[in-house]
Amino acid sequence: MTKKGQISWQESFHTPILPDGIERLVDLAYSTTIKEKSFRLYKYNTKHFTDEYEYYWSERIRFELIDNDGNCTFEFPYEYSLNDLYDAVRESSSGINEFIDDFLKP
Repeated sequence: MTKKGQISWQESFHTPILPDGIERLVDLAYSTTIKEKSFRLYKYNTKHFTDEYEYYWSERIRFELIDNDGNCTFEFPYEYSLNDLYDAVRESSSGINEFIDDFLKP
């Protein structure tokens, strides 16, 4: 529905609260409202420790149901299709398709 333009997303007014030092926001957070429920979608990095002082960062997408103050009330389980959703949301929210269409007009 996002790709078809039936659901529109915008930059979220509420930045997600992430555990300090363990997770970090990678890009913009996006939000939408569907049937009076608000949702937030964002990409983040999380630390994975391999030893006491050794770690690596992995990238994930988080999809949440949020309240009016931007607090997460439910986090949807991660699945790989969230990457596709995030890419579609980012593309549609950027306005790049409209820009290209306008730019390529004769």
